Amino acid sequence: MRVKSNSIFIGDDLTQTLLEIPKSLFALAKNDIKEPEAGIDCIICTRHWHQVCALHLDQIWSEGFICTTCIHQYNIKRKENHYIASKLSVNDLSSQLEKRVNDFLHNQGCQTGHVTIRILSSYDKICLVKPQLKKYYPCQAANGYPYRTKAIFAFQKIEDVDVIFCGMYVQEYDEHCPAPNTRRLYILYFDTVHFFQPKIYRTNVYHEILIGYLDYVKQHGYMYAHVWAYPANEGIDYLFHRHPYEQRMLKPTRLQDWCKKMLDKAIAERIVIDYKDIMQDCLDNHVQTVLDIPYFDGDFWPFIIENNIEKLEQEEYANLDDPFESEDSTEISGKRKSVNTYEHKKLKKTTDPMSNSTYLLSTIFSAMEKYKDTFFVIRLHNQITSYSTGNEINAVIQCDLMDTRYAFLSFACDKNYEFSSLRRAKFSTMSLLHELHTSTTDKLIYKCNACRQQCDIRYHCRECKDFDLCEKCYDIEPQHEHEMKRSILSIVDVSQYGKQNSLNVDDKSIANILYKITAMKINATLN
Repeated sequence: MRVKSNSIFIGDDLTQTLLEIPKSLFALAKNDIKEPEAGIDCIICTRHWHQVCALHLDQIWSEGFICTTCIHQYNIKRKENHYIASKLSVNDLSSQLEKRVNDFLHNQGCQTGHVTIRILSSYDKICLVKPQLKKYYPCQAANGYPYRTKAIFAFQKIEDVDVIFCGMYVQEYDEHCPAPNTRRLYILYFDTVHFFQPKIYRTNVYHEILIGYLDYVKQHGYMYAHVWAYPANEGIDYLFHRHPYEQRMLKPTRLQDWCKKMLDKAIAERIVIDYKDIMQDCLDNHVQTVLDIPYFDGDFWPFIIENNIEKLEQEEYANLDDPFESEDSTEISGKRKSVNTYEHKKLKKTTDPMSNSTYLLSTIFSAMEKYKDTFFVIRLHNQITSYSTGNEINAVIQCDLMDTRYAFLSFACDKNYEFSSLRRAKFSTMSLLHELHTSTTDKLIYKCNACRQQCDIRYHCRECKDFDLCEKCYDIEPQHEHEMKRSILSIVDVSQYGKQNSLNVDDKSIANILYKITAMKINATLN
């Protein structure tokens, strides 16, 4: 029953005293107010422009905005924007993905803008086991599953401006992670905005990025990849704030067919061995308890397991409180068996793993039967490989802005950086790149291959793959057999800015330009 009140109670902590505010102080309104676009004036002709259309940021062009008309009329050389995608640091993964995509476009005879792919965040986290599961299996459940999370984003030059068109977040659980997550990876989010040109190759490019990533992780010893192929609900954004209105949102069945088409390509290239739904994978692997089900951070199944354990506890408490219910353990056991039998009939499964499963596992299998088509388990190797996944020595990229999907999306929402149209996508991408280049928290961290300690100043071998030494280990005799290059790294490749190492280099000062233009106008008036 709904109780009407003349006040509402608000507060940050529900356990503390809440603040009572009368409803009369609120105004009734719809959340449909559109913020006016910010404007900017040309410092020469004083014409007014939308800042988004002008593609101007004061942080990049601090001297002021000059419109394209004045640039052409007075032959002004605009200062170059150095905050571009290609000047973000490169690593093995980004190079391999970028080469694969651009080679594909070249082979198709496509002469459109170059595609740049960068890893914007890469650092170690732990997937903590939820409390109900730890309580249900106090001795068997792991405390957590360590993994490396990565943010991978793709850009394309459109009309000589970087435009972000694709992004994904992945979780990599290496050989040091306990079972059942050992050597598995999880593609958590994959999102696009339909600005890639030409349109005919969009799907192919998305597939090339995903297949290229699967190829990379296979080379590094990962055994299985997991994908949750379910589209976002209407009005919900995964990565990009406000998708284009005309961009179609795939239905679940269409999205699953899209994934199958991509995986069939990967099978043809012998990158993927096969794929199946999660239910079939559990049956083939003879899963006996829920602890045998892969447990990923932010995945669907940890929440389902947690909810089902809570329901089981509630049922047990209800049985204990029922005065007509016998406390004989054999009767309770018999009741569970009868419920278990009902679940088996509901699932219409008669295989041995199902018949031997516990009541909790049978409820999870019941949910899997319902949602199995949306969860893909992709096999990359037939047997355990001797390859090291290499996460210990690969660069860590700490970037608060891109560390999580929520951080990136919140940043775009707060700044009103939309991707609803091409002009807005250009401006939002330019602003994002400026933020990535100038953020003081964004840096690369390398670990020395000898002492395993972090090295801000590293010596990188020109011949060995992923081999770095810190200054201390570099000076130890005998030295490394190959030539090594000393470097100080950040998320921005500063070597590309030239010897001046400055982003504010300009051939003409704005003061001189304005002086000459004023003189021209005076002469024209006198004549």
